[in-house]
Amino acid sequence: MKNNQNIMGKIIIGMGIAIIILGCGVSTSISPTPTPTNSNFPSSNSNDRCEGLSGELEMQILVGPADVVGLEPFAVGNIPFSVVSEGGANVIEGGGAISYQDVLVQEWGTYTVVFDLEAVVSGTCEGDEQGGVLNMTVQTSGDQLVEVRAEGFQGDYPWTGSHEFNLVFPIEAGAKAEGEGWTFLLHLNK
Repeated sequence: MKNNQNIMGKIIIGMGIAIIILGCGVSTSISPTPTPTNSNFPSSNSNDRCEGLSGELEMQILVGPADVVGLEPFAVGNIPFSVVSEGGANVIEGGGAISYQDVLVQEWGTYTVVFDLEAVVSGTCEGDEQGGVLNMTVQTSGDQLVEVRAEGFQGDYPWTGSHEFNLVFPIEAGAKAEGEGWTFLLHLNK
């Protein structure tokens, strides 16, 4: 029984950490560490690598009490984006919904996570024949419900909030931006 109480205490602390990470509402700016891969760029007669560029941001975060049980951020969904020419500038537009559900069964009981998020991607692309960068802002808002069920214990832990991520990627497939409890991977379309 004492072991179950220790586990439950760790799970509750972990949920608090996850809620703080997702709900702090603080703008975060991280320079990425590019991962060398084959770059996929649209073919064009132009030397501007931004022209016609599109892809997805793979969002990896800690959901529920993942930090306490020793998990790393994991993919919960992809956010599509594209670059459009607007008034002489290359503007990034995109967004979408992410829904994630999981049930973890342990000998002490279960926890269920239901996570729904809306994301909007904006920013600019600056490129030439030598390369370039994507300056992106990802604004998220949504909610999460963690239900813990164990012998003699039931707890529901709702969270609602928003967060803004300011990201800079080289125009390179597989580029990564990360911070405490989150990672974004850049996937480019051919």
